[in-house]
Amino acid sequence: MSKITHVYWFAPYNLTCPSTRYRGKMPLEYAQEKHNITFDFVTPSRSLKGLYAFAKIYFKILFFRKKNALIVIQKICSNRLYANALKLLVLLKNKQTLYDLDDAEYLRQDTKSLHFFLQHCEKIQVGSLALKNYCLQFNPNVYIATSPVYRHTSKKVSKNKKIHIGWVGDVGDGNNISQNFSHKTSLFHILFPQILQIKHPLKLSIIGVKKASDVPQIVRFFEQSKNIELDIPLNLNWEDDAWLYPKICQFDIGLSPLVKHPFNIAKSAFKAKQYLSCGVLTIASNVGENSRYVKHGYNGFIADQPSDFVDFIHQVATMSQAEYRVYLENAFNSYENFSMHNYCLLLLQKKRDT
Repeated sequence: MSKITHVYWFAPYNLTCPSTRYRGKMPLEYAQEKHNITFDFVTPSRSLKGLYAFAKIYFKILFFRKKNALIVIQKICSNRLYANALKLLVLLKNKQTLYDLDDAEYLRQDTKSLHFFLQHCEKIQVGSLALKNYCLQFNPNVYIATSPVYRHTSKKVSKNKKIHIGWVGDVGDGNNISQNFSHKTSLFHILFPQILQIKHPLKLSIIGVKKASDVPQIVRFFEQSKNIELDIPLNLNWEDDAWLYPKICQFDIGLSPLVKHPFNIAKSAFKAKQYLSCGVLTIASNVGENSRYVKHGYNGFIADQPSDFVDFIHQVATMSQAEYRVYLENAFNSYENFSMHNYCLLLLQKKRDT
């Protein structure tokens, strides 16, 4: 690929989706500021305004594509109009095309469109080693670009008197625990039963409940544990989550439980990175990419089994402030491993990790 000067980015969802923001919109804005890269950013929409915006950029690429412009198709696996139009675009304008993937969509969606883009895009950018290994079946030009976190100003400074543990993510759509790899399954099958074993006072924050109907289910789970203070905020703004990092800094421990499943093995440890970016000590399941960023005994702990969460929470609760602050500094200094700067260098071909 030639040096990139412009990016046409076709996202799979609107800005409420973390991938759309952190792998798409935010890096493009960073690249514009730091590298003088221009971009067009498109999200799918059925409104007349959205269809017009899509058509305008689509035909601009067909007939007036900018020199050294990269076309990125992000995570699109549907077989509807948006996806089919982009398939035709990739066939007609294959040079400097990139498919971006950060979840094992082949495990939860029809693979026809996914495999088309993997085979016909010039290069593939993925968020984990497991995804790279999968994509290599269809295209030899695959590289890892781990999902980045932008550099914010929030930083943890000390441990609370009452230990505060927290989880951030998408709990689900309010339905029962139906997918054996979902975050809801990881919470109810791994994390919550272990927290019930803790008898000293603690505060538990669950940030990511999108339906109020999920709250009673969580409250009932802990109703006999009077030592546990629950914090479950609702109606949060997920299109601009600058509010999130000051809240994470209130945690003494960030938690990333994951059921061991191929879908979770392919994840990019984004939850753990968000905690670490605030300098928050992190306890994570030994699944997928978690251990690449959470270093056991350095910036957090890796849990090989569910009961390890209890043991490590106890260990943190009894640490001195001085010992705890060492973990905080190590966590905060982990940022370069998942920085927006490095992600943009990969995207713009100035650095390549294959």
